[in-house]
Amino acid sequence: MSEDAEKKQEITGFTLVRANISKVEFPEKCPVCLDEPEDLVSVTITERSSAVRGDESAVSTWADGKDKADLILASARSAVTFWVPTCMLHGSGKLRTGRARFIAWAAVFVLFYPALFFLLGINAAIWYSRPLLEPVVGLTVVLVLFFTLVVYGYYPRALERSLKFIDIDRAKNIVYIDIMNDEYRKLFMDLNAMHADVIHSIEDESPK
Repeated sequence: MSEDAEKKQEITGFTLVRANISKVEFPEKCPVCLDEPEDLVSVTITERSSAVRGDESAVSTWADGKDKADLILASARSAVTFWVPTCMLHGSGKLRTGRARFIAWAAVFVLFYPALFFLLGINAAIWYSRPLLEPVVGLTVVLVLFFTLVVYGYYPRALERSLKFIDIDRAKNIVYIDIMNDEYRKLFMDLNAMHADVIHSIEDESPK
C-alpha cells in the first residue's frame, strides 16, 4: 500500500484531528454539504480547564460573530475564536441561539401547569369512570409540544454535529476537532498538512 493510500485510510478511520491553533485554516467548503461558502461563522472554544467539565456548551459556542465585544471578552477567558466558511443553508441562520434555549426553558414553566391539569384529568377520569380520551389527547399534545421546543433549543444543528470542537490547549497551541465528514476532513488535512494530524483520542495522543 502506498504512503498516500495509508494516509487516506488513517484519515477515514478516525475523526479526531489535532491542529495548531495559530496556523489552522478551514477549507473553502461547507463542513456539512461541501457546497461553496456563502457565510462565515465563528465558534469560540473555551479551554476545558477553565470551563465546566461535562457541559459541552461551556466548551464551544457557535455564533455569527456579529458581537465583537463578546469575542474580545472570550479571548480573555482562555478562549479562542475560529472562523469557519459555510454555505447559507448551514450557516449562522441555522445555529442554536440564546433565544432558542430561552424558549426551551420557558416551555418547561409554561407547559408544566397544562400537563398537570391533564394528568389530574386522567386521574379523575379513572377514579370516577369518565371518558379518558380528552385528557389523554390534551396531555399528549402538551408533551409533544414540550419535546419539540426542547429539541429546537438544545439539539445540535447540522454544522455543530459535523464539526465538533472538543478542546483547546493554549499552552501547547493545540485545538482538537472532531470532523465527521470524511471528504471535508481530507480537505482539512490537505490544507493543514504541515501542522495537523489525525489521532485516536486526546487521552492517548503522543506529544507532537
